[in-house]
Amino acid sequence: MSDNARLSGEVLLDVGSPEEYRAAVLRFLGDALGRVEVLLKARVEELADGSAGRVHGDALTGRIKLSAASLELGGMYQHRPYSPENLAWLAERAAEGRSVSAVAGVVGQGGIHVDLVCTLRAWRDDADDRWAVLRMETPDSGALVDSIRTLAEQVDPVFGSIGHGGDMTCTELERALGLRDLGDTYDDARRILRGYDWITVVPRQLAAEHGGAAAFAGSALSTVDELPSGALWLAATEEFADYRGSAVWAMFEAVAPMLPTGLPAQREWLGVPSQVSPVVLEDAEKYGATRAFDS
Repeated sequence: MSDNARLSGEVLLDVGSPEEYRAAVLRFLGDALGRVEVLLKARVEELADGSAGRVHGDALTGRIKLSAASLELGGMYQHRPYSPENLAWLAERAAEGRSVSAVAGVVGQGGIHVDLVCTLRAWRDDADDRWAVLRMETPDSGALVDSIRTLAEQVDPVFGSIGHGGDMTCTELERALGLRDLGDTYDDARRILRGYDWITVVPRQLAAEHGGAAAFAGSALSTVDELPSGALWLAATEEFADYRGSAVWAMFEAVAPMLPTGLPAQREWLGVPSQVSPVVLEDAEKYGATRAFDS
């Protein structure tokens, strides 16, 4: 595994009641960490056969750390080791409005960090606690797709994506459109698609308005599935490595009528560039889009 190959997947959802959100967080973390434990064991064995094993010997091991943020600005984080009981504790902290995370990595002698295998987050919008993002970052595309797909099938997603794009509050398309009020697009996210990536989750309202899965029958997408909520799971290609060139255009053209209008611009980097998913530098209005975000 390599940090250069890290992918991220996320689902934006309505929080609902604290109990509903707690259950969603617990299901997501429990399911994903079940897959991550397998990845972590394999990574320890892989590193043990190389230079890391020669340095750290039998001390090389996998570790999953659970963390919950303080509710106070600038407050300290609380940390606990991974266990079923502590996972329930973490979900409780999420239901209280805290941002929580689970980080899986390989450590060596003295607890020295050797490799990062996966990061999971449940993030609540500080400005508007109606919204939450459940996110997973890992180099393993198989575990990522399976975890995000399972999550998307269990909730009524407002938006979702898998690729190199975006962060917790802003998609690559939103950045390219110059939107400054990050997170303010959430209110409109069931009537305007926030962006697109290798895999894109379209909310049920937009899916129904644009003809559902049947409307994509002639597209060049590799996967068009309807989820239990009525949302759509769209994949441009079978493998992320093939998401480039015509495959990016295929995803853009497929979802263009749902996107915000406006001409995207190439992202300008102030620091060291990182990997991002491509954005087609065309105004979606030319391809059928009719709505714009207010922010």
